[in-house]
Amino acid sequence: MQHLGCFVSVLLLLFSAALEIHAENPALPLVMANDNRTAAGRLENGALDLRLELRQGRWYPEDENGDHRDIYAFAEEGHAPQSSGPLIRVLQGTQIHATIHNTLALAAKIYGLHRHPGDPTDVLLLAPGETRELNFLAGEPGTYLYWATTSGNLQELRDQAETLLSGAFIVDAHGAKTDDRIFMIGIWNKGIPGTPGSDEILSINGKSWPYTERLSYKIGETVHWRVLNPTWSDHAMHLHGFYFKVDGVGDGEHYERYSEEQRQLAVTEHIDIGHVFEMTWAPERAGNWLFHCHMMLHMSSTAVLANSLAPKEGKPADYSSAHDHNKGMGGLVIGITVLPGAKTQPSPVAATARRKLQLVISDNPGKVPLYNLEVNDPLKPIATDKNTPASLLGPPIFLTRGEATDIEVKNQSSNPTVIHWHGIELESYYDGVAGWTGSGQQTSPAVAPGTSFIARMTPPRAGTFIYHTHWHDDVQLRNGLYGPLIVLEPGQKYDPEHDRTFVFSMGKYDPFGFMLLVNGYPQPDPVELHTATRYRLRLINITDGAADLRVRLTNKGVPVQWKVIAKDGADLPPAQSGLATADMGITVGSTYDVEYQADSPGIADLEIRQPSFPTPVTLPLQFVVAK
Repeated sequence: MQHLGCFVSVLLLLFSAALEIHAENPALPLVMANDNRTAAGRLENGALDLRLELRQGRWYPEDENGDHRDIYAFAEEGHAPQSSGPLIRVLQGTQIHATIHNTLALAAKIYGLHRHPGDPTDVLLLAPGETRELNFLAGEPGTYLYWATTSGNLQELRDQAETLLSGAFIVDAHGAKTDDRIFMIGIWNKGIPGTPGSDEILSINGKSWPYTERLSYKIGETVHWRVLNPTWSDHAMHLHGFYFKVDGVGDGEHYERYSEEQRQLAVTEHIDIGHVFEMTWAPERAGNWLFHCHMMLHMSSTAVLANSLAPKEGKPADYSSAHDHNKGMGGLVIGITVLPGAKTQPSPVAATARRKLQLVISDNPGKVPLYNLEVNDPLKPIATDKNTPASLLGPPIFLTRGEATDIEVKNQSSNPTVIHWHGIELESYYDGVAGWTGSGQQTSPAVAPGTSFIARMTPPRAGTFIYHTHWHDDVQLRNGLYGPLIVLEPGQKYDPEHDRTFVFSMGKYDPFGFMLLVNGYPQPDPVELHTATRYRLRLINITDGAADLRVRLTNKGVPVQWKVIAKDGADLPPAQSGLATADMGITVGSTYDVEYQADSPGIADLEIRQPSFPTPVTLPLQFVVAK
């Protein structure tokens, strides 16, 4: 029966491929990338007349000299089809009169074309060639989604041509500013991800890096973004160099706008399937920066772009060879340039000598993992034991808030690399994206074998951060080229009697293969802690793609109570800080600080789970009475 199942699977794949080839039609109209800046329809006397169509078109995720896919897309009547679909944007209280015509040879189910908040089961059925009319009020202010399926599948189970049938539906409050940007994440996918024959192309507003839109702002501007995810996967959206405030979240049908007291600072935000979030930030330092998904396969050209879409002629004028698809980024990446403002102040010059540290990267003779990492402090030399086996976790780096520090990245390995100081507010040139961060005059270099690069920073806040490779393949990240970066208050020392760090990662652990790890181990030894002692537990997710990682602290299988005090190195606002059940998601590229105190002896299990792994990894915390 197993062989029969394999045979049927092969037949289905061949049949699917045949249908895809048959669907190729060079006469199809081009699907245009939608920057979501122009609202569809005609507004008159407080009413919107909207005329939509379901069309087939030819989509180029890069440029028209590259590869393409024939897809189904929404279009405004008389205009080219778009990816994402035409932007619906109205004021609260607007009456919407919409007609939608299905030009496809397939029936379609359309969701989200109704008043919001809405019922997710409220669906419009549209037969081939059919036209329907709708009349409804826009509803409450917020960020919403509309989408369609031609297979009858759920949003996350759509396949191939139907996967990009999505659009943004924005309802603005009266008097609200509308100079924001809207980013629609897209994934064209074929088959079940990760299975033989499956394929993916990732995009933002219809384009993949390096063909995504380049954004430009001035220092001091207030920037407001809306991010929407109608794809099959969740994502971890990360902003380099700056914190943003999370203004609100929604599930596509309902939206919750946070009060000012609820808006936490973040550098990475998880966005679930079918969900949205809004964010506000203000650029404070000039240079080039990035906004991207932190899942390796979603920002790396080696696995993201179907059939190895390669840049051909017609590259953007600011395209960098450092980001060619054979060695750079791809997919869910947006480039940002921050220009000096009208009253830009020069960076202050440190009055005292800078602290010097060294991060040494070398090859591991044992090959598993590939690298050895050392941190050297000339003022506190530590004798290294050459017999200590290489670890799938780099040593911690401790900095002090407000102290100017130079970290020399010394590459003694046989491969080029670059280090990103995740969450640290520093100058662009030192941010660590080879060929991009910095400026047009001087961009960050790759650290070639046998060379060094000095990263300069003066951390403005104490908290929990990460240093990690920003080389855009999974080999370095899966071989331990990362570690915790802890910034302490002036005069404070890291005290393991009250402060513990737990790093969650993935890597090849000899001899078992690819494993989920805690502090570099798939089965970590118990950690002895003391009762009646308040501990700060620093939790770090630097896996290569576990956006949906969950962390629990349990006593006899029941989650305990802990206090969440910080996210991504920034203290949580009082409205979000407090006792909570110790069971929460920590997306990739995020850190959380929690406080916990055990009042009686016993074992509390720190447990991490990820759906790709059949069993969780558990680290026993053995609480004993202090002697």
